Amino acid sequence: MPDDMVIGAGAYGMLVALELARLGRQVQVLEAGSVACGASGGPGRRGVRANGRDLRELPLMRQAYRRWPVLEEELGGQGFYQRTGHLLLLERDDDLASADARVQMQRSQGIDCRLVAGAELAEIQTGLSQDIKAGIYCAKDGVCDHGGFTRAVADRARKLGVVVQEDTEISHFETHGDSVTAVITAKGESIAFSGNLFVLANSGAHDLVKTAFNLQLPVWNACLQVMITEPFGRIHVDTLLGHVHRMVSIKAEPDNRLMISGGWHGAWDVTGQRGSVLPSAVEGNLAQAIAVFPELQGVEVAKTDADHLEAMSVDDIPIIDRVPGIANGYVATGWSGHGWAIAPVVATLIVKWALSGERSELLAPFTLKRFGIN
Repeated sequence: MPDDMVIGAGAYGMLVALELARLGRQVQVLEAGSVACGASGGPGRRGVRANGRDLRELPLMRQAYRRWPVLEEELGGQGFYQRTGHLLLLERDDDLASADARVQMQRSQGIDCRLVAGAELAEIQTGLSQDIKAGIYCAKDGVCDHGGFTRAVADRARKLGVVVQEDTEISHFETHGDSVTAVITAKGESIAFSGNLFVLANSGAHDLVKTAFNLQLPVWNACLQVMITEPFGRIHVDTLLGHVHRMVSIKAEPDNRLMISGGWHGAWDVTGQRGSVLPSAVEGNLAQAIAVFPELQGVEVAKTDADHLEAMSVDDIPIIDRVPGIANGYVATGWSGHGWAIAPVVATLIVKWALSGERSELLAPFTLKRFGIN
């Protein structure tokens, strides 16, 4: 019988399982699909950034800066994680007027950043539109191959004894008093456990806790579009790029390709459980990228993807809490497209909370109490 049960084999599920296994716990992970098949998978790389984050997440990101290089080393130094720096680009006068305040706020939370313009901006990233007036630069920000990283964490967890059971949908949970004691799969298998339950299935967490615990979370799912260009030699992107008001994010990919994203939505087929890109969204996303880099005019798109659901929270920060009324149940979801960077720190804090009963103050802003749910 396992000590702990983890639902979901994405980045959060596998990092929590790995942390538990390091502490000598027997852990089983149940995944409806396969490791990294959801928001932790798909093409391109994810941003590991503090720049432009919600104030409440910055203390977590400050710790994550230290944790990411250590994790990369623990996984064999395979190059999943890379520090590239991040530029948050500014065009409008109103955004430029507030830039100093943005920098001050981030610095107050221990995030090293500065406002750059003119020659310094061009030195950090060449080829930007002349309409870009300045940028907020965080040198410690970077990117990570999210799918490769998640699978590597899963491999490491398995070596420490974690059982990862894929293609396993959940029917319901069995409870005894105020504790969950077993998971019942869609095939009727009953898997008992003696410790804690961690519902970390991202886009699947909402339905699981609603059905099992009658808990309605203020989250919803969205399939967000990403594009990978054909090799493109006219500009070289060295830095992770974002924009204060444009819906665009640009990252370098191998072979001089670019990943272009920025919150554009695809269409989700509920019956087939597949997403598809919308031509209008592709055109709109490309137009925003060209507005930042005029030399991208005429770039060809090699791959598009909107096949990986992301859980979105109503206030754009995650929900991380114990399930109300359940002594041994924890849920984390609603990452809103930017939970990746803080994952190593959050996973450790969730495990410490579950095993010690003491919640870190760093997690206090993300509980259900902010919605009046206790």
